[in-house]
Amino acid sequence: MDDKINKRENFPKGVKGLKFLTNFCIAFAGIILAGSLPILIRGWVEGEWRGRLYVESIRETLEGLWPIGEIAFLNYRAGQEMPLFPNIFAYIVYSLEILFLALLVAIITSLTFTIVTMLLSDNIRERVKMILYFLESVPDLLIIMLAQLSVIFFFKETGVLISKIAVAGDDRIYWLPVLCLAVLPTIQLYRLSMLTFQEEERQMYVELAHALGFSKVYIVLIHMFRNAIISVFFQSKRTMSFMLSNLVVLELIFN
Repeated sequence: MDDKINKRENFPKGVKGLKFLTNFCIAFAGIILAGSLPILIRGWVEGEWRGRLYVESIRETLEGLWPIGEIAFLNYRAGQEMPLFPNIFAYIVYSLEILFLALLVAIITSLTFTIVTMLLSDNIRERVKMILYFLESVPDLLIIMLAQLSVIFFFKETGVLISKIAVAGDDRIYWLPVLCLAVLPTIQLYRLSMLTFQEEERQMYVELAHALGFSKVYIVLIHMFRNAIISVFFQSKRTMSFMLSNLVVLELIFN
């Protein structure tokens, strides 16, 4: 009851805020459009249509209010100011590549491990779930540091550098950041997929399939998988927000 009252009280505030924002945008657009009207009026007096000049005047006004090309940030490593655009777009694209590659790796790996685990006995499944509960509590920073130390140790022992552990400037590394970012989401999705598949295993259609003589592999891959994958998909959305928070830490360490 209290929740309903709070929602009713908050609803007008949200409407008022949206109305204020809309009025502000309309007023701002009106000021910008009216500020360049003298060009059109002068053209009408002289019998000319100066629509192109009017649009160029609006563009110059907006550029004067927000000079995007002049926005810069201080690069502490280089010790100098660097333009924000277009460099920021390259960084955004790189971050999205790392994010979606790691998510793809996490989904494929977790589903593969889940299918294999579902073919095992109940005792082994419970042990796997206990291990996953423990691994899920490992901090992401520890995983990144262990991955970098492993690369350094492998290089010292074999002389082969399998991956860079940090880059600067326009250099890019992919597989090691993707691996580090995908570890914890893989563990989370693996555990959640296990719970989802086990819930599906208790459904009547699974018992019917066993009674009809279908093999366990067929039931897991054909019947249970297509029903459980929907829940795993919705759970991956929650994992995406978790990965975004880890992505910030990861980029600070690798870049």
